[in-house]
Amino acid sequence: MAKIVHSLVEFFSTVGLPTVLIFVAVLLLSLWMLSSKNPRVNWPPGPVCFPVVGCLPQMMISGRRRQPTDLLPWYDTYGDIIHVKFGEQHAILLGTHELIQEAFVKNAATVSDRPTWIYFIRQIVGKDGAGVIFKSGHEWKELRRFTLSSLRDLGLGRKSLQERIQDEARYLVQNIEDENGKAFSPRDRVGKAVSNIIATIVFGVRHDYNDTPELLPVLEQALRAGEGIELFTNLARFLMPMKKIMALVDRLYSLIRQEVDRHRQSFDPTDIRDFIDLFIKVTQEEQDPEIYAEWNVFRIIVDLYLAGTDTTANTLRWSLIHMVNQLDVQKRVQQEIDQVIGQGRVAKMEDKAEMPFTEATILEVLRISPVVPLGVPHATSETINLDGYTIPKGTMILGDLYRVLHDKNNFEDPYKFKPERWLDDNSKVIKSDKLIPFSIGPRACLGKGLAEMELFIFLTTMLQNFTFKVPEGEKPPDGVEGFNASTFTPYDYNVCAVRR
Repeated sequence: MAKIVHSLVEFFSTVGLPTVLIFVAVLLLSLWMLSSKNPRVNWPPGPVCFPVVGCLPQMMISGRRRQPTDLLPWYDTYGDIIHVKFGEQHAILLGTHELIQEAFVKNAATVSDRPTWIYFIRQIVGKDGAGVIFKSGHEWKELRRFTLSSLRDLGLGRKSLQERIQDEARYLVQNIEDENGKAFSPRDRVGKAVSNIIATIVFGVRHDYNDTPELLPVLEQALRAGEGIELFTNLARFLMPMKKIMALVDRLYSLIRQEVDRHRQSFDPTDIRDFIDLFIKVTQEEQDPEIYAEWNVFRIIVDLYLAGTDTTANTLRWSLIHMVNQLDVQKRVQQEIDQVIGQGRVAKMEDKAEMPFTEATILEVLRISPVVPLGVPHATSETINLDGYTIPKGTMILGDLYRVLHDKNNFEDPYKFKPERWLDDNSKVIKSDKLIPFSIGPRACLGKGLAEMELFIFLTTMLQNFTFKVPEGEKPPDGVEGFNASTFTPYDYNVCAVRR
């Protein structure tokens, strides 16, 4: 072997650089042709994928590939199910509700793993995964059951949690009122309000609006350090600022561990105050250490804080954009608030049944501005047949929720903000199985109930007290494009909140 290497070195030293480049190009092309023509795999159609880089060149040539709409032209060319390669990573894009249903529900037993071998995911949770978002198999099912049960014990779905959200909505209104109708960015205030809800569940604390916990900006910086599809390729180590991202992740872990240490000092197994107390209790009891390992349960804390803060906060940020861009919709919601709630109290979930237009408005925000456009990636644990194509074990599966929610076959005028699409002739709310912003199947978002409660109470309370407008002389905020990283975030914008 050493002689062969020595001979090759001598050969390349005698020829020019162009010859070497041609040799390398031919070698890579040959490897690509051999790998792409594997007769054992009946892949769905898709764009040409090159060695090493996969389909990334086409993404860069055809557009910025930073918006959820960037992938849509591929469906027009290749169909509703597409095979792509993000670098060397094979992936399947599913562009219809029917295909997502077939994969995530009917084939849930074999399409519910997470692709923890992908570089970015492996860096943050390890090759075996951890927590409730990035664990797979039996361990994930048990951890999900434990998490849902724990959240119920801590008040999810109960009046006590609703009262916390109502209190936080009052604090948010008081803080907005301090602006006295002047232009301001609602970004941080909304983020702090939502963060305080999950923080009370997980950490047992809330923070004043003038006191920003270090955890919140660290989380937001980490989520926005990478962009879109780059997260799903092993080339992320070259395309993304991984040193910066891992420094932020390490800082996030460190801050949460500080909270855990603080809880240990006052821990009482007979008085469970929050999820961290549950974490301490379950790890001390040493029940099923394979599943309830400290790293697994610690990652659940991270998962809850991450998912419970960023997604709901971004949905509320999109909501205000649509309210200032659609003043007629905002006015109709306010009329309904005045009729059902009035000005003497804060909204409660029981009001929702009597406020169909408000509910329809929230449904339309969830449809037109999904904050996780491609969902969280799934992976096949076995080779399966999907829509007549062979999908090998170890393939990443992405449900394109954005395309489903903007498919004209599902929703007329899909890029128009029309809450009335959710109301029948009797002004009753229409439900649709095509509305899947939280995904579907066993891997659907487990915080859906909490998110819906927060969206209703926060939005109605803000519109009960203020009319939101575009500041004079400024452009209306963009209601379609945003910053597409781990989640889909609106570009920063200003509003004026005029007291009603």
